[in-house]
Amino acid sequence: MSRLGELLQPCVSQPLAWKPRRILRPPTNFEDLFARYYHRECMKCSKSPLNPIICLFCGELLCLDDCCQTTQQHASADRITHTSEMESHAECCSSSSGLFISLTSSMILVSRGRQSAIWGTVYLDAHKEEDRNLKRGKPLYLCETRLRWLEYDWADQEWQRVYQWYSMFHSNVFINSIRDCHLHQ
Repeated sequence: MSRLGELLQPCVSQPLAWKPRRILRPPTNFEDLFARYYHRECMKCSKSPLNPIICLFCGELLCLDDCCQTTQQHASADRITHTSEMESHAECCSSSSGLFISLTSSMILVSRGRQSAIWGTVYLDAHKEEDRNLKRGKPLYLCETRLRWLEYDWADQEWQRVYQWYSMFHSNVFINSIRDCHLHQ
């Protein structure tokens, strides 16, 4: 048996142990997350995003704005495709299904291919109420129950708490829905 064969032999008898993709644990206080990321520059456009989002797998700050869209011309058809930074990042970071948190609303955003949705929030105030879009200005704290729900939904890819999916062909509609999410329950 060759030296390589000897090295590989013990591995053959061992079963593979796959680790599931884990969501990063957000800070207990939303204020800590906000203070850390707000007004930081996007790595792609070097501007402070109007609609900053954070990847819940790697912690990278992203723009949901049009400035970071990539444009692709399709040779076979006279078609131009715009891809948001959220979609591009989800593709490379988590195989096209991504989870993000919006800094301006505390909402969790789900990205699957060319569709996105607002999941809800994992941050609640002291009375266990949401402060969607941070309108009331109350301190928000991480809700362990909602974080577990999010982890279950992610693991099963069953988005039980998503009521509407948005096509990212019209990303401005999705961005407006995030801003107005306090109107939707």
